[in-house]
Amino acid sequence: MKKRFLMIVLTIAINFNSQAQDQELEDRFKIIDIMNNYALALDTKDYPLLRSLFSDDVEVRITFDSNFSDGGEVKFTGIEDWVHFVEKALDGTRASQHLLGNPMINFSGKKAVVRTDLQATEFYIDVKKAKTTVWGFYDTHMVKDKNWKITKHTLTSIGSE
Repeated sequence: MKKRFLMIVLTIAINFNSQAQDQELEDRFKIIDIMNNYALALDTKDYPLLRSLFSDDVEVRITFDSNFSDGGEVKFTGIEDWVHFVEKALDGTRASQHLLGNPMINFSGKKAVVRTDLQATEFYIDVKKAKTTVWGFYDTHMVKDKNWKITKHTLTSIGSE
């Protein structure tokens, strides 16, 4: 009787642990999809898609290296200010390519922090300024309600040309 009880408890524990691991893997894939959709939204200038990835009260900070337009930092609070900045920034481009890699995801309940490496190249309409490439990384905070949403997004540029 004791053995059966222990076997049942052990089986339940193993199944519960397996389900938790499956959920974490599913969440990892969803978070990676969000970051990939972020790059896609920028590269295709799909502003409805961009909007859908962020919470309404998102906080965004970009720190440019000193080689990029004299460096500096910009901050935004709220999805409308953020999307307006992106639209204006991409207005003078004919194309861009955002390559993301090495996503490191740390979970804390229904929150996640993602560090993602970045190489972004923008090709300009003005032929006098052919292109700009920025290297850096994103620190992105997400919260899961029904879906994962970006609540805080930071770009740190480590170099550009």
